[in-house]
Amino acid sequence: MFDDKPAKPTFTRRFLRLIVMLALISGIFGLGYYTGVGSLGKDPVDSLKTQVQTMTASVVEKSSELKRDLTLRHNLNKAKAMLLEVKDTIQQKNFGKAQDEVDKVIILLTEARAMPDTHEQVEIQIDNLRTRLLDVQDDVADLKSAVTSKITVIAEDIEQLRNTVPSL
Repeated sequence: MFDDKPAKPTFTRRFLRLIVMLALISGIFGLGYYTGVGSLGKDPVDSLKTQVQTMTASVVEKSSELKRDLTLRHNLNKAKAMLLEVKDTIQQKNFGKAQDEVDKVIILLTEARAMPDTHEQVEIQIDNLRTRLLDVQDDVADLKSAVTSKITVIAEDIEQLRNTVPSL
């Protein structure tokens, strides 16, 4: 009736349970690792390398766009400031200097238009401003002091164009 075997100590039972649990956990971990590595399909280093290359290309593209936009905004700010100086020069009746300054503004706007990857809409607006500045230059050459109102309107248009240029 009684079993002739002696009872196993509790320490041995607990130790066997621990070994079985560790074997199960390591088996599950190994299966998960094998499944994860198999689903990648290709070398993880190559995958990471392509991701870094695409990120680098996008960062370079965005930084060049930002540089272009900031340079354009800077040129437009400078052109507006120069136009306001032209207005002051005309009010002082110094038409020769005013004509030279208008020429510098036209050159600055030409450089701004010649920047690579400038939007077509911005190019059209800059062409319009340059044409109007050429008319102003003719009026200055004819010693017309009423040209200051045209200069004010052109300066406001430059400010509007500067505000439409996308940035940050």
